[in-house]
Amino acid sequence: MARDATPAGEAAEAAPAPRTADARRVFGAGSFGLFAEMLLVGLGVSVLSLLAVTALPAFAAGIAHVRRHLQGRPDGVADLGRDFLAALRGGWVWGVVVAVVLAVLGFNLAAAASGTVPGGAGVLVVTALVAGVVVVALLRSAVRWERGARWRALLAAGARETYDDVVGTGLLLLAVGLSGVIVWMFAPLVVIVPGLLSFAVAAVEARTR
Repeated sequence: MARDATPAGEAAEAAPAPRTADARRVFGAGSFGLFAEMLLVGLGVSVLSLLAVTALPAFAAGIAHVRRHLQGRPDGVADLGRDFLAALRGGWVWGVVVAVVLAVLGFNLAAAASGTVPGGAGVLVVTALVAGVVVVALLRSAVRWERGARWRALLAAGARETYDDVVGTGLLLLAVGLSGVIVWMFAPLVVIVPGLLSFAVAAVEARTR
């Protein structure tokens, strides 16, 4: 009896501990589950951003959806829609401002790329860098959104975080650049870019915390 007890005890120690209910809910579907969620968020945010002025609230809702999914909380499409409406009610004016700023940057990029602007290559690089930093600041603002938050304070905090956390800003600039390359290679993939960026900014937020 003494000889049998030792192997049994060793087997019990070698057996992996069962995952918690939260871990099964978040990671049970594996990498494919996260990929599918990324596609869902990308498509949802793309549809909600069709009016351009709704892009900022749409990203705020998409990132909140990603956080809920990773934390194992309810993350249905209806929750995404409710968050979008809440973010839109509190920040549609800022959404218009953001759309105008991005439109100006896009126009400058197109003009520089066309070769009609003197020093076009340098202008293109500088404008692309400025546009990337602006997008990163907006993402870092959107990730802080929660119901009842004021967009003016969120945008100020996002800009401050972009300056203070250089490593995180660099990681997000890389994500924005890769997203641009993906769209350049195959334009229809633009619908998954919001999902990629939402997961990227959620990961950077988790890293800073």
